[in-house]
Amino acid sequence: MPRSGTLGNPQPYTPFGEFAGLPFWGGGLTLLAAAPGIGKTSWLLRMLFEAAARRFPSAIGCYEHTSEELRYRLFLQVEAMTSGPHKKAPQEKVETTLARASEAVLLSLNSQEDTVRALEDMLIHDYAFPVKGPALVAVDYLNRVPVIGLTGMMGEEGRSGEAAAALREMARHHGWGVIAAAALKSKNFNDSDDLSALLGDERVPYEADRVLVVRHKGDIQKCECTPLEVITLKDRTGPTRRFPMQFWGSRFYPALESEFHRHEPMVLS
Repeated sequence: MPRSGTLGNPQPYTPFGEFAGLPFWGGGLTLLAAAPGIGKTSWLLRMLFEAAARRFPSAIGCYEHTSEELRYRLFLQVEAMTSGPHKKAPQEKVETTLARASEAVLLSLNSQEDTVRALEDMLIHDYAFPVKGPALVAVDYLNRVPVIGLTGMMGEEGRSGEAAAALREMARHHGWGVIAAAALKSKNFNDSDDLSALLGDERVPYEADRVLVVRHKGDIQKCECTPLEVITLKDRTGPTRRFPMQFWGSRFYPALESEFHRHEPMVLS
């Protein structure tokens, strides 16, 4: 028999939460691309903290940093939350605030062994993530996710499309919001207004529901803070947009526009 359905008013892109300035919906894959050192991992960590503080199952699987390094960055981020980019933070308040996200999962992954399927199984069986339901999963980063082909491990550039497809399938199967940091081709570090700037094969931007690029919007300040711009290259949920951010470097903190008043004005290009 042919398949049939009923018309209604489905809302597949209804967000279950907004974390660090980005809304997330169940089943969606977001790619966050930028040049090295611009704050991709730090933005993922802030999303993780805010989701965990609101009691959503939240995890970051990182192929670049150890769990201890991630915890250290989170601690400095909470100092920024409580005291801004440079002022001394009261440690008791920092510890109390950090405890709100104590159930966040920080995973240091192996780029030779920990495939998307391995990560999925780990989250469900070891950390009781919902088989079906809202959760936030961050992966840092896409181009390091191992993919096993017919002849063995695929190369970094060639496997990223397969990794993106596997992450999107994981998101849809479980109703999770998944976000993965992605690499840009080096020639596009300062000119990244096109989906072709993403490192990897053509499946990388095709598989994603949303693609964001972060780039410098001015010089690094003497205090190590930097003005940034976020550009939406693709968004299946609505219109594309641009918006400013700041990266408070000494505290690994991606600051949203509503927080800019806590820093001295920056020099923009």
